[in-house]
Amino acid sequence: MSLITLENVMKQEDTRTVLKNLNLIIKEKSQIGIKMTNNESSVLFKLLTGEVTPSSGRIEKGSSCIATELTEDGLYEDLTISSYLTIFKKIAGFHNPLEEFIGIFSLSDIWNTKISRLSLDQKKRVSLLRMSLFSPDLLLIQSPLSNSTIEGTELYIKALEHLKSNNAAILFTSHFLEELLLLSNDIYRYNRYIGLEKTDLSNGNQLTPNDKTETGFKPNNVYKVTSKMADKTIFFSPDEIDFIESINSVSNLRIGEEYFPTDLTMNELEEKLTHFGFFRCHRSYLVNLQRVSELVSYSKNSYTLILKGHPNVKLPLSRSRLEEMKTLIEF
Repeated sequence: MSLITLENVMKQEDTRTVLKNLNLIIKEKSQIGIKMTNNESSVLFKLLTGEVTPSSGRIEKGSSCIATELTEDGLYEDLTISSYLTIFKKIAGFHNPLEEFIGIFSLSDIWNTKISRLSLDQKKRVSLLRMSLFSPDLLLIQSPLSNSTIEGTELYIKALEHLKSNNAAILFTSHFLEELLLLSNDIYRYNRYIGLEKTDLSNGNQLTPNDKTETGFKPNNVYKVTSKMADKTIFFSPDEIDFIESINSVSNLRIGEEYFPTDLTMNELEEKLTHFGFFRCHRSYLVNLQRVSELVSYSKNSYTLILKGHPNVKLPLSRSRLEEMKTLIEF
C-alpha cells in the first residue's frame, strides 16, 4: 500500500524554487533516506504533512497519520522523561503502560531524570518514543544521528527496530550520506537541477580486482590523483585522501571537509590505490585504511568504519568484505 505519492512536485517560496521534480512513492514499512539540506527537508516535510501545498505537481495521500521531528525541535526541558511522555500518552490516547517500552528505547536508568540533564543521544530516543505513542503510519525524521556518539547511534538503531516491527514507514533526511546508509534501505539524493536521484546500494562483489594477492601498502612509484576544477588541474597524493565516494557514477575524493571530482572510475582508482593502502569497503566507497580508527558493529549484518579526526563520518563496510579487511590489517 502506498502511503504518499509525489508526482512532479515543485515548491517555491518568495519566488525562489526550493524543491522541484520530486517523484517519490512512500509505501508501508519502507525506510527511505534523502540526502538534502535541512531547509529543503523542512519544506519537504511540510508538503508531506499537508502544512503547505505544492506550487505545481500532485501529492496523493493514503494516510494522514504522520509524525515529524526536525533538528531544531525542542522538548519540555523542566519535565522528567516520565512526566513528559505521560502528557503525550494522554494526548495520543495510548493505552499500554509506558514502562513496557522504556527498556526498548534504553531509557530505564534515566526514567525520572529531567530532560534538561539528558545528553543529545538520550533526547533523540525520548523524541522517538514520543512519536511512537501516536502509532504513526509514517515518520519524517531530520538528521537523527548528527553529532551522535557511537553508543548513541547503536541505541537509536535498536529503538528503530520497535517502530519497524509495527510496520511504520520512516523517511530520513540528512546532509550526510553516511548517516542515511545506516538507517535506510532506499536512498535518494536531491539535486536542485534535476530532482531526486536514487543511489545504487548494491555491494557489487564483481567489482573487486582480479588479483587480490598484492596487498602491500608501499608505493612502487610516485602517483597522483587528479581533479579538474574549472581551468586548472589539482594533484593529490594518495595519503592526502580520506576516502573516495561514488556519487551518480562520478568518483569524488574526500579531503578534509571538501569533495573533488575525478575522471577515474572507482574500479580504476581501486586498481591504482590498492598499493597505497586503499580498500573497497563498499561498492560506493574506497577508504584509506591509514585513516580508519574504529570498526563498529551495530548488528551481525551492519558494520561501519570511523575515520580519524572525523567522528561524524561513518563509512559502510559490506559484510562480504569484512574478512578481507581483517586479513589486510591483521586483526
